[in-house]
Amino acid sequence: MSVQELEAIRKSVVVAASADVAWKLFTERMGEWWPLATHSHGGEQAETAMATPERIFERWSDGTEKTWGRMLAWEPPRRLLFTWEISDDCGSEVEVRFTSEGDVTRVELEHRGWDTAADETWRNYDRGWGFVLQHLEQASV
Repeated sequence: MSVQELEAIRKSVVVAASADVAWKLFTERMGEWWPLATHSHGGEQAETAMATPERIFERWSDGTEKTWGRMLAWEPPRRLLFTWEISDDCGSEVEVRFTSEGDVTRVELEHRGWDTAADETWRNYDRGWGFVLQHLEQASV
């Protein structure tokens, strides 16, 4: 697969909660379930993470904040769209949609913009997003 052929990464999980609760879990309560020790800038020193109408970021125990991306769309409790600025080769946008399905909510993530990424980076993110969203799913139970 060449760099130009890399498709968007798409993952989804079902969260045992309403769309409002799933939204708050993903945004306000991200630090409760996101695997910060392995999936953050700060590793063990990362204390929390959250999404706000302006950005998505992590905060370290010493108060340092590292931005992961800038918010492009904030549509509670249905949709988030943000840039992804973790490194130069990891795509450009992440969209997260929340769809009510009775008593549960489907959370769908699409990470797109891989035209400048290496194949190995894409594969790492394909695995990584699945791992991260499993944590979200488990946090809702």
